[in-house]
Amino acid sequence: MILLREDIERIASLGFNAEEFVVYSKGFYRLKNIDGMCVFLNPKTRLCSIYDWRPKGCRLYPIVYVVGGYFEEITVDNSCPQAHTVDDDDIRLASSQIADLVSNILREKKIYYGKLSKTRSNPR
Repeated sequence: MILLREDIERIASLGFNAEEFVVYSKGFYRLKNIDGMCVFLNPKTRLCSIYDWRPKGCRLYPIVYVVGGYFEEITVDNSCPQAHTVDDDDIRLASSQIADLVSNILREKKIYYGKLSKTRSNPR
């Protein structure tokens, strides 16, 4: 799950160090996974341990934004056990929130990630 800067700050405010839950992968900051599951997912209860503070993308899941070679779409992640509970109306209602999320991710990538890549390529 891609993280916005505000997601990282909100979770860190709970007392977590970013190193505990953030990885940089494929050009974005993302939630860390362990054995294919989110670091905040309790394997026994199958519940999110930070549910009230979860990232924006998690709030919309299993509705996701998919970019393919020649297409972009808002759809349902059918690998989610709750995918069957989402209908076309849910997708339509979430579309503007997904569009906002994608816009914010791309804006942050340009602003903040650009600064980081310059810092990484020009260490002082």
